[in-house]
Amino acid sequence: MTEPDGQQSEERKMEVRVAVATSGDGLIDLHFGHADEFWVFGVNAGGVRLVERRIVEQYCKGGVGDEDKRDVIMRALQDCSALFAARIGNGPRGKLAAVGMLPVDEYALKEIEPSIEAWHAKFIAATLP
Repeated sequence: MTEPDGQQSEERKMEVRVAVATSGDGLIDLHFGHADEFWVFGVNAGGVRLVERRIVEQYCKGGVGDEDKRDVIMRALQDCSALFAARIGNGPRGKLAAVGMLPVDEYALKEIEPSIEAWHAKFIAATLP
């Protein structure tokens, strides 16, 4: 939301973006490597909002991961602070952490918005002095 003077609201400035691997039914229900799109949400003290859907090429097919596709996915989600998925393998988990994106799979098969809100509360508490 833009304020009348063209400045973003303070709340929007404090927004954290997260990506979610979902089949679209409101649950965090896809493995990172099986997702062909990620829903990007903004979260702040005011709540959670869907920002956009980002289409990607599926990284893992038949149990084999394509490193180039994984790197493309990470670049597509580079503005996100965390990635939520039902499962994230050790290889992608390490790569995500290396680029500053928290891999989050503790909310597997749970509803998206309440999970993001719960994670955000922990995230904020962990970053406060």
